[in-house]
Amino acid sequence: MIFTKNIGEPIYAALNGKVIAITDLDEPIFAGKVVGDGVAIIPTDGTAVSPVSGIVSFIAQQKHSYGITTFDGVEVLLHLGIGTVKLEGQGFTPLVRKGDQVKVGTALCRMDLDLLKQKGIDPTSPLIITSNSSDRIKKLTLITGQATAGSSICMRYVTQDK
Repeated sequence: MIFTKNIGEPIYAALNGKVIAITDLDEPIFAGKVVGDGVAIIPTDGTAVSPVSGIVSFIAQQKHSYGITTFDGVEVLLHLGIGTVKLEGQGFTPLVRKGDQVKVGTALCRMDLDLLKQKGIDPTSPLIITSNSSDRIKKLTLITGQATAGSSICMRYVTQDK
């Protein structure tokens, strides 16, 4: 017997915390799936890890956003917090560089949750398959609930070529 929730390539939680649907965010760009489809994580701590194996293809100048391209060419974006771009890098310590090869669970960044709280910034972190890869995705399954970074699956995808 095949269970559909186990079909496809896994994307793991990038943070410890509660995984929610991206559409549940109170932020229209992410909730409207303008950047892509996926989930968001309400973190319980600030260590972000790679949700997939691949190459770090993007790190925002403000250190709050990380792109990883999987070995099958799917672009995954982790955006730490909502509205964190205005911190201009304050509160984020990158642990990788663009071009680094990572595996699931490789530490990407430390986020200072206390600083975000002091600044009144929502630490909820979108984890999405970017719109650049959306035409390659035949099926995307979202899995919500409590998650452990690097070990709990929060999404599965099937590409058109599989």
